[in-house]
Amino acid sequence: MIISKFFIIPIVIAIGLSVTFLLLNFDDVSNAKPAGFDGDRDGVVDSLDNCPRNTNSDQTDFDSDKLGDECDIDDDNDGIFDSLDQFDTDPTDWADFDFDGIGSFKDTDDDNDGILDVDDSDPLPISEKLATKYLQDLRVCADMDDGTLRLVCYSEFFGKIAENQENNSDALELSIALSKIGLIDDCHFVSHEVGHVAFNENPDVIENLIGMDGTMCRGGYFHGVIAAYFHDVQEDGAQFPSDYDSMCNDLIGSSNYQDCVHGLGHGMVHYFDDDLDSSLKLCHDMSFYQNRLCVRGVMMQYTDNVLTRQGITSDVINNLCSKSKLNTIDYAECSMSIGGTLAFFTNHDFKQGTKLCELIENKQDQNYCIDGLKGEIQDSEKYETDSLTLDKREKFQPQFVKGTSKVIDIQSPAIISNFQFVHEIGLISFEIDRPQYVVMYVPNEFVTSKMVVTVDGQIPDELDAKGNVLGEDISMIRFVPDNSGLVMMTPLPE
Repeated sequence: MIISKFFIIPIVIAIGLSVTFLLLNFDDVSNAKPAGFDGDRDGVVDSLDNCPRNTNSDQTDFDSDKLGDECDIDDDNDGIFDSLDQFDTDPTDWADFDFDGIGSFKDTDDDNDGILDVDDSDPLPISEKLATKYLQDLRVCADMDDGTLRLVCYSEFFGKIAENQENNSDALELSIALSKIGLIDDCHFVSHEVGHVAFNENPDVIENLIGMDGTMCRGGYFHGVIAAYFHDVQEDGAQFPSDYDSMCNDLIGSSNYQDCVHGLGHGMVHYFDDDLDSSLKLCHDMSFYQNRLCVRGVMMQYTDNVLTRQGITSDVINNLCSKSKLNTIDYAECSMSIGGTLAFFTNHDFKQGTKLCELIENKQDQNYCIDGLKGEIQDSEKYETDSLTLDKREKFQPQFVKGTSKVIDIQSPAIISNFQFVHEIGLISFEIDRPQYVVMYVPNEFVTSKMVVTVDGQIPDELDAKGNVLGEDISMIRFVPDNSGLVMMTPLPE
């Protein structure tokens, strides 16, 4: 081997002696490779290959800079790196933040508001303004190879945006746009940081949540706000709030209520940290569906904390969930949350995430992990394409049974009103304002083995019931009515 360059570096050590080191630069080697060497095996020898480390047999080089497109981070030499450039072979355009397929340079209505740019006092979407303003910050994060460090970088970046912008939704709009482009794999994680900043600036949970769209980044902002609240309670040395189970009540009847209750789980882990038992106990004291939402939030935050602090190793991942300390359902939720968390650490890459799940030795737990990974990826993809309007989004509408501490949990896009439970005859009734599916979780003491369900006097064609859901003393009743009106659940004689 012939070394083409070396460097002489004099170093003065503490006692004043000058010592000279000969530092060889092994990266700069001439004639080190045999003639005809083809490192990437694409049929083009390295001496002629414009991307010797990337397979590119066609040798395309759009901007003719002698750097092939496969390894050129800016194919059209417009100063915008390709991961952000939506038109990377058009040097006149890079942005399309209204996602209509037309670049800003050619688009006559950049924000798709129906007002032509020439007549629009504010023609650009806020996401495009912010992406342009913070290009260099975005590039720093995008260029990081390590998935964990990249996530941390983006979280800090979006925290900075939230601090600088008067409206927190501006940061969320940017995160959504960048997730659609693919610059960030999913905006849920980074929106946690936006929520943290929002609460630090205005320490009132509900004020930060009311008026926000809980579906933005799948509730991540909500989780961040609530987590920040509990973090502050813990930092102040205060007792855990006794009214935690009613914190979200102002959002009952909206789709945001579910995200708020789920966020409680995240907040509990911020308060109790590694004391998983205390967080889970508080979840279990809530109603059936609230409990499941809360536990899911607990496990998401817990698995993320551990994997972030300790790293993803076989030992860590096999001991993350304790079968001896958790009940069967919580253990399965914990194992699935490992997969969900791994999705964020691997840019939602199913193949890479599966390899990490396979570090788990127990086959059933490994399958739980893969199910959680798959579910998170599917939710992320669905979010990118889902355009449900507010009236079609599922609303969580718990009904409190008078004279008891029991709750009947109801989920439906329809609005539930005039709920009644008549103890004397065991009748459950309420009204729905449109023919949308209804899912109910009813304590078994309020149902009998034979009940008739009618909507406006008609038995729904689609009707399903299941007792002892997840081993709990709860029955699930689901039906899809053909019309709106009065719902009646009437017990029949045994």
